[in-house]
Amino acid sequence: MRNLFSFFLVFVCYGCFLCFSQRMSLPKEGLWHAEISLNDRLHLPFELEMSCDTKTPKLSIRNGAEKIILIYHKKRNGLYCYRFPAIDGELRIQFDPNGIQLSGEWINYNKAVPVTIPFTAYLSPETRFLVRGLPSYNFSGRWDVVFKDGEEHVVGVFNQDGNTVTGTFLTETGDYRYLAGNVDENNALYLSSFDGTHAYQFVGNLDNNEQITGVFYSGQSYQTNWQGKRNESATLRDPDSLSQLINTAPFTFDATKLNGKLFHFATQKNKGAVIQIMGSWCPNCIDETNYFKEIHAIYKERGIEFIAVAFELGKDKKEQLTRLKGFIKRCKVPYTVLLGGKKSAEDALMVFSSLNKIMSFPTTIIIDKKGVVRRIHTGFSGPGTGQEYINYKIATEKLLDEISKEN
Repeated sequence: MRNLFSFFLVFVCYGCFLCFSQRMSLPKEGLWHAEISLNDRLHLPFELEMSCDTKTPKLSIRNGAEKIILIYHKKRNGLYCYRFPAIDGELRIQFDPNGIQLSGEWINYNKAVPVTIPFTAYLSPETRFLVRGLPSYNFSGRWDVVFKDGEEHVVGVFNQDGNTVTGTFLTETGDYRYLAGNVDENNALYLSSFDGTHAYQFVGNLDNNEQITGVFYSGQSYQTNWQGKRNESATLRDPDSLSQLINTAPFTFDATKLNGKLFHFATQKNKGAVIQIMGSWCPNCIDETNYFKEIHAIYKERGIEFIAVAFELGKDKKEQLTRLKGFIKRCKVPYTVLLGGKKSAEDALMVFSSLNKIMSFPTTIIIDKKGVVRRIHTGFSGPGTGQEYINYKIATEKLLDEISKEN
């Protein structure tokens, strides 16, 4: 009887082990086709890349050349929870036993009240948008684009290879970062991007006059029309001309340190400064922060300090500081970061009252070693813009080199 009972225990344990192993089988490695269910009609596609060389699947999101490596941080109620490396967002995922499908939810904490949106994914080598055939037209190049039925002028920059398209839209307040998509056999253009805080989708149709007419979707409810016309000379106003000083007084401002104490900025003799007006909720600001992280140590040694002043979500200063501290930790920001106030251009202008206006987060002010404001740059053209980003870096580093050599 004891032997029979022992055999029964072994059998039960082995059966439980098999069931557990089957439940915990790792998903298949490779590229997964994912879709965010923004509403009943709109399902925004993006690409998940999966690798399983550990007990916990490794995930990254791909938007063209961009690869966002997600950070696994816990398992909760059977869901694997992954955080975005910079943005305050999260994916919670349930893998099915066969390892080729998953379901989950995207939680966007960059809202006054966090927003939860469902998504699904399956293992697939298919294109981002499920299009058929090859197009007869190539969209590569620059386009004059109008959003909101003529209210906002932007520049589209696209690069097409076969039926695959990447690119972005340049605006006077920043760019739309990495967009990726496809063109179908009818020359219809499809682009999307998902970075943890923004979910963008563009559709457009080419007419006989080589003009695009389409719709831009953002998040769960926003949409507007857009039109594009090819123009290789398409450009925007000079971003260094959009905000200006309104007086000649020494440049100063007051903000809050992370410990809650007051910080007063005043120019110092033989010391330059880069002042970054930004917010942790802003992907363009994060792109700019990543660039400043690259050059900070170089110019710090040459007498130029970097200071970020953030305007944050949150009902009060305590919550805003908590969000800001989380951003600094996630992004490993090596230079001074201060709290300016709540997420508002009006609040930013109150802090930086020597400017005539603040159009964008980010806005960057560069001050030389004599206390003279040498540049006020509105917006940021990040790495998703290609040559625009290269041009920005060249101009910025040229100016900082000049300042660093001055006495």
